[in-house]
Amino acid sequence: MPGTTSLKQVAKDIKELKIQGARKIAKSAVAALVSHAQISKADDKHELYEIMLNAAKELEATRPTEPMMRNALDDALRFTLAWARTHEAKDVSSLKKALLSHQFSFLSQMDDAILKISKYGAAEIPQGANILIHCHSSTTMQILKKAYDEGKNPNVTCLETRPLYQGRLSARELSEYGIATSLCVDSAAGSIINKMDLVLTGADALSAEGDLVNKIGTFTLAQLAKLHSVRFLCAAEIFKYDPLTRFGKAEPIEQRDAKEVWGRGRYRKEEQFLKKYSPLPLPKGIHVLNPAFDRTPAPLISAYITEEGLIPPAQLALIAEKKLKGEINGKI
Repeated sequence: MPGTTSLKQVAKDIKELKIQGARKIAKSAVAALVSHAQISKADDKHELYEIMLNAAKELEATRPTEPMMRNALDDALRFTLAWARTHEAKDVSSLKKALLSHQFSFLSQMDDAILKISKYGAAEIPQGANILIHCHSSTTMQILKKAYDEGKNPNVTCLETRPLYQGRLSARELSEYGIATSLCVDSAAGSIINKMDLVLTGADALSAEGDLVNKIGTFTLAQLAKLHSVRFLCAAEIFKYDPLTRFGKAEPIEQRDAKEVWGRGRYRKEEQFLKKYSPLPLPKGIHVLNPAFDRTPAPLISAYITEEGLIPPAQLALIAEKKLKGEINGKI
């Protein structure tokens, strides 16, 4: 999480990818929302809710393909509204204290979910397995570290994940942990897939159809895995499920700036070492397509690794709806 929970700063950091990963984004957004509520000068509970609602909209607008952030913010809003209705005699100060307590409970549940996912995920990794991963996911990192701690000694190949090279972040983190790690260009995935025992990815969004929305390139990787009979697993908290897709709403695919493609051509955090180089100007007449995510159909996914255990894509919506409803009802 960032060093500041200022609403404006967190929104800016999320938009500029200084805060990355669905979990980190959701946790940072909730912290910013609650912090914004704490410093508000609302005179009553209704005014506080309106302030929080507008703040949540500002945060949600930073990344359209982040249902985990939306679910987390909606959870805080539901709690606020329900608490205000069931504690009519209480004042704004009491609501703010309750909101802080709720935030602590929510973040604790998120951390507990990751521990469960890492346990379930590590159990699916064979001894000495060759594993291919894409982008950077804190959830997959925890699974791989757990497997390594259990003595399974996985061999992990990280795809670079262009255009922002988040795969380098994964490779560096795993290597520093002691895990045997290789880095591979995205376009070579087809050349190495038959050497893999498992493909493991994170998730940005899960749909009611059981489809996966994740970093661009995931769909291609899933097709390669299917063609070569390689197991494709996705690690994700159920809070990444988008309930709106149940009613036919398509998960939006964010289009990123062309400068990320026709620019310096290196991972953002490495720029401090290469400051003397300037971004390459985009020639006139060239239109750059830079979708941040793609959609992987459910039939290409072997299973989802969740805090509830392994879930087949066909059962995802049923379990997710029950889980989210139970958590919402249980927090009021």
